[in-house]
Amino acid sequence: MRILVACALLLPLWSAPPKPDQARMKADLAFLTSKELAGRASLTPGARAAAGYVAKEFAKAGLVSINGSYFQEFELSANTLDAAKSGLTFGAIQLTASEAFTGAFHRNITVAGAAVFAGYGITAPEYGYDDYQGIDVKGKIVLVLDREPQEGLETSVFLGKGLTRYGSTRSKLFNAQARGAVALLVLPSAFSTAVIGQPASPSRGAADRQMDDGIQIPVLTLRASAANQLLPNRVGMQRQIDEKLINLPEELKFPLEIRLVHSALHKDKSWNVIGVLEGSSAKLKAETVLVTSHYDHLPEKGNNYYPGANDNASGTVAVIELARLFAKSHKKPKRTILFVSFGSEENGLLGSYYYVAHPMRPLATTRAVINLDMVARDEEHTTGTQGRIAIAADTSHVINLAGAAYSPEFAQALEHAARKTGFTFDTKFDRDSTQNVLYRCDHYPFLLADVPALWIFGGFHPGYHEPVDTMEKLNYTKLGKVVQLSFQAALEVGDGARTPAFVKAVK
Repeated sequence: MRILVACALLLPLWSAPPKPDQARMKADLAFLTSKELAGRASLTPGARAAAGYVAKEFAKAGLVSINGSYFQEFELSANTLDAAKSGLTFGAIQLTASEAFTGAFHRNITVAGAAVFAGYGITAPEYGYDDYQGIDVKGKIVLVLDREPQEGLETSVFLGKGLTRYGSTRSKLFNAQARGAVALLVLPSAFSTAVIGQPASPSRGAADRQMDDGIQIPVLTLRASAANQLLPNRVGMQRQIDEKLINLPEELKFPLEIRLVHSALHKDKSWNVIGVLEGSSAKLKAETVLVTSHYDHLPEKGNNYYPGANDNASGTVAVIELARLFAKSHKKPKRTILFVSFGSEENGLLGSYYYVAHPMRPLATTRAVINLDMVARDEEHTTGTQGRIAIAADTSHVINLAGAAYSPEFAQALEHAARKTGFTFDTKFDRDSTQNVLYRCDHYPFLLADVPALWIFGGFHPGYHEPVDTMEKLNYTKLGKVVQLSFQAALEVGDGARTPAFVKAVK
């Protein structure tokens, strides 16, 4: 049935999508990857220049601003935690911050009180699972395990070997916060399959912390040694939860005190860049389709700067080119298209989280999100993927699709559009927990808000997050095809008789 629906949506749209201007895109890439922008890291002149360039190109293309500006400004704080004054106390044990946890907060704070272990901290009624069943955490510090039950098991009720949206720290934070918790401590999972050396969701470290994004309580990731002292039986309890899918709450026998003191609290600005192509239908133009990327990358280190050509100048250039093609096309979609390039993705998806908390058009009328990140390189094995995921010998005509499990209709629409441009889609990352792909890009905050959102992703490759991610390594034919694919997909959703549904209980 879903396939038939998707085909019905696509039937009127079989004309060839317009061809992008490769010379124009190369000029965009040359500016964004230039030494002058020095990697486009948040809170640097390079990021400001990149945001200004995207806004200028949106305006030149003919996109309309919102309330007189192409910028959605949000505030970050570059915080430095005072490790000597910050720490964790329980019973007779006192640990410094460096001994106890990683993380920070957007202000100095001391939290003290009773503490309770709440399993994985997940409430997922569609799976018949609730770690908070029968416990009251109001006014308490909550300890939860990282990630999801039964991770990596084909038989897991949580999407088999894949990950659902419930496994991220952000999801657990909002669940605890809504229940009145005063702080969240995340315990490392004893059975995690992740191999990329980072938590289940991008962590926000001691610098570049977003301020106004809905987070009202501190969330810290405990080091294994501190977790063992706080909850000596945590591995056995995790094993029981995984085997029986039951909640095993436990009140700690002693109160905790968390102290977060910062030696520097510096506020600064970041920006999402937004341009609007108003829909052609008086009835449907109130509905929105988002085409998104992120323009930021990494800061300089020593004598090295990080051009970030594929990550993510490629996706940003693709969004700019799509804006140009749509603006000059005789065919205007019935629904409004918002072209957005997010700031501060590399700091933990901060720009997209901010947008979802402060949408420029209502999320209730947002029908789909097409997110472009790392779209101009051929996928190759890295040390993190070797032996863990299957990659075709020739990936020049393969593109990955992440988040497809949450909207099979949307995925079907993109698959049909892919055939028009000679691509084959691979959804392997929806069935993999080792790379944390579901949580690693700007589509994810929209999934938390029940909005169908797909990440079009070329895949990992040698040189990822290294200075060698340069223009010379890009596959410009692939980049052009991604633009055509995205044009067709955006037009499909923007013009379709119906829009893709969001599926909560992914299987």
